[in-house]
Amino acid sequence: MIRKNYLTIISFSTIFLFSCKKENVSTPGIIYKLKTANTTSTFGRVAAGSITWTSGYASVSEIEFEAENNNIEIEYKSEIKQKIDLFSSLSTLSSIIVPTGTYRDIEFEIEIEPNGNDAALELKGQYTSGTVITPVVFKVNNEIEIESEKNDIIITDSRSYSALTTLNLSLLSVGITESMLNNATRTNGVIEISSTSNTTLYKTMLERLKSCGGVEVDD
Repeated sequence: MIRKNYLTIISFSTIFLFSCKKENVSTPGIIYKLKTANTTSTFGRVAAGSITWTSGYASVSEIEFEAENNNIEIEYKSEIKQKIDLFSSLSTLSSIIVPTGTYRDIEFEIEIEPNGNDAALELKGQYTSGTVITPVVFKVNNEIEIESEKNDIIITDSRSYSALTTLNLSLLSVGITESMLNNATRTNGVIEISSTSNTTLYKTMLERLKSCGGVEVDD
């Protein structure tokens, strides 16, 4: 059984979303979007080393809307099976139609999992230490649930809103030192950071990934 890792992005506010009845599939309710920002990570108090991410993707399998409505827990899902370019200006995943009502303890969720030969998430870039530049790959081989939280949502009509999650890649290096990367195992000259290679770095970066994002909801 694949163990899930939960990426929790918390933003406490009350917002108003507008949607339509679930049967009216011609009008989207909540449109899920994903992008990355700040692609350079630095190490230590003095920026002696850095990783610059240049490309990457995520294998999105499903989006979910979970909440409490009239003291009843509800859940709406949409399966999409889509490979997202994390370095495009903005990737639109899909939308979920949510019936009108007042919802509390909202969770916007994006399921990411390996698909065929594709990892759940993969980033490629280069590690720079002084004048030495080394290719680096961060590969997540586990199923991941990216979770964004809101306190309250009131859905009243057929207008669409978007839920945009932005992953701040500069935070991935928090807790990692230049020495750790200099001593990392190279595979054919590449620093591969995954569940099977350089596992200490992998666990650290995976934890940082859980808190490197933020969500915005707009019309």
